[in-house]
Amino acid sequence: MPIYLVFLSVVAIWSTTPLAIQWSTLGSSFNFGVASRMFIGLGICLLLLLIKQQKLNTSSIAISNYIYAGVGVFVTMSLVYYSSQSIPSGIISVVFGLTPIITGVFALVLLKEPFFKLHKIVGLLLGIGGLIIIFGHTLTIASELILGLLAVTFAMTFQSFISVKLKQINANISALETTTGALIISVPLFILSWALTEGNIPIITLKATLSIGYLAVFGSVIGFMSYYYLIRHTSVRVVGIVPLITPVFALLLGATLNYETLTSTQLSGIILVLIGLGYYEYGGQTTRNGLNGKNNG
Repeated sequence: MPIYLVFLSVVAIWSTTPLAIQWSTLGSSFNFGVASRMFIGLGICLLLLLIKQQKLNTSSIAISNYIYAGVGVFVTMSLVYYSSQSIPSGIISVVFGLTPIITGVFALVLLKEPFFKLHKIVGLLLGIGGLIIIFGHTLTIASELILGLLAVTFAMTFQSFISVKLKQINANISALETTTGALIISVPLFILSWALTEGNIPIITLKATLSIGYLAVFGSVIGFMSYYYLIRHTSVRVVGIVPLITPVFALLLGATLNYETLTSTQLSGIILVLIGLGYYEYGGQTTRNGLNGKNNG
């Protein structure tokens, strides 16, 4: 499959996922929404393995990969679904836009990758500054919204840690195997969480049903597989463009389709986050170009 199609699919899915998550919980609890989504997604992955007549890799390194990926899916998605009940879908996407920056911090600790460059530090500070503005203003509006912001921020941080840990494990397995293994680990945890908190199957709206189906097929299967494929076959810089673009589309979709409104203070914090992410990703390139220009003059 052409890389540009995989890239566009990841952008489209990541842009629509926060809003679809909010819609999927209409008339039901967030635990039922995420458990049913992942259960259907696992069924699709197992069916794909059966069609391809492919066996799941059961080596020790593959199992380790599945466990970390599965725990990452469970913790991250549980917190995102919880936060979707109180904060706009656009803000969820903006917070996850900081993933490359936080991933860089974990890569420094776990992989000993270089981080202390001026553009990276400035990008980190700008991103955190924007997040602080969003947190501070949200606290003045309604203190209960802070729990949602804290939840999605921890979800983003934990996912960043898991992505670096998977890179450290470096299991040479396909995207379909990684996705299936992660869901095999996470689905029982989602079902257990739902059973302990509610345990009943609610009567949900048509919009919620369609959203769960969309998230199961595109969010849990195509989205995960495309993202893992992108990581494996493109540069880190290309992957880093995704969280730079998706918050913009997510904000537009939230405002257009879900009538979400943001204050000028929240927008200024969001803009600061996006500027920080952009400078983190491409500030070093600008600096190098400037130096090259001086050297050539």
